[in-house]
Amino acid sequence: MNTDKSNTTGNGTADELPASEWPMYGVDPQNTGYHPTATGPTGDDVERKTFYEAEEAVSNSPAIIGETLYTATDDYLSAVDISTGERKWKKQVTGLQGYYPVVDDERVYVGTDNGIAAVDRGGTELSWRNDVGISTVEPVVADSSIVGAENMILYRFHPETGTETILHDLRDYEGGRPYTDIPAYDDGTVYFAGGHILYAIDVENGEVKWTFENPEEKPMGESDPAVADETVYIGGEDQCLYAISTEDGEEEWSIEINAKVECSPSIADGTVYFGGSDSGRQQFFAIDTDSQKHIWDPKELQYSVRSKPVVANDIVYITSYRDIFAFNSKDGSTEWEIKNIGNGVEDSLSTTPVISGGSVYVSTRDGKIHELEGM
Repeated sequence: MNTDKSNTTGNGTADELPASEWPMYGVDPQNTGYHPTATGPTGDDVERKTFYEAEEAVSNSPAIIGETLYTATDDYLSAVDISTGERKWKKQVTGLQGYYPVVDDERVYVGTDNGIAAVDRGGTELSWRNDVGISTVEPVVADSSIVGAENMILYRFHPETGTETILHDLRDYEGGRPYTDIPAYDDGTVYFAGGHILYAIDVENGEVKWTFENPEEKPMGESDPAVADETVYIGGEDQCLYAISTEDGEEEWSIEINAKVECSPSIADGTVYFGGSDSGRQQFFAIDTDSQKHIWDPKELQYSVRSKPVVANDIVYITSYRDIFAFNSKDGSTEWEIKNIGNGVEDSLSTTPVISGGSVYVSTRDGKIHELEGM
């Protein structure tokens, strides 16, 4: 196992995204949830304001590149000026339903109700659309390809044409439902779970490099995997977190946490952060990857943490139904918290936070994107 605790990209160099860029769910294709240069508000004087209000529902978090925030709502993809909150453009994409946007140099990719679509960065045209199945594809940028899973099938899409290639069909193997919504990609390999099996798939030819089977044959597909330092991290319904070698699929270690892992873990500086729940008890954990010990006592929360946590400037940001917390990543102390955002399900926090320019952006289901900034 690589003992260097810095997060790495597929080419082995430190991931140095500009502080103003948050291009996809999980920040990077490895799905680490860690941004090495972004900064959010610190201290206890944090103000919440409505940054942008769409006419349609927002079900997931935005993406940010430079001065533009991209958000997907029901049937529309919009670009918003980050400095003013004014909409730059709005492009209709039927069946969009507010899935995660992913941005590269030329296009914005987003899942539809039965596949995936791409819109040019200027918002002038629908570059392509591919209705491959009966449910959405949550896209991940994998070097010169876009990958995503739909109805137990892992696809690779050509970024310019949208032409699909089937990399892996779970129906031909032992894996089944639930399956990973958002795969992790690193150094030519896609990692995703189906049922109780974690797969490592070659992105070029679809070859199964290795599989890891949950020892209790319990599902792991509710938790999207994350990759850092030659290790895949994933949780499951057997109330364990697993660390699996990317080289051969062997278990490096596991830890029982007495809670189902229902959100994708995030990794920063040798620590794994994730939420879990059991019998109405909602907790948030921080585990050292070397010692496999809790670096601070698990947080007891009112609501569950189902959305992926994110880490930046030594702070872990999490949403929990109607609450958002900023915990010090080293000792677990509360930097700040804002509770009771919204009144119920219809305007609850819908997904993971996004960080840029000293602010945190969170979406609520009623079509609002809120900005939290220090005063």
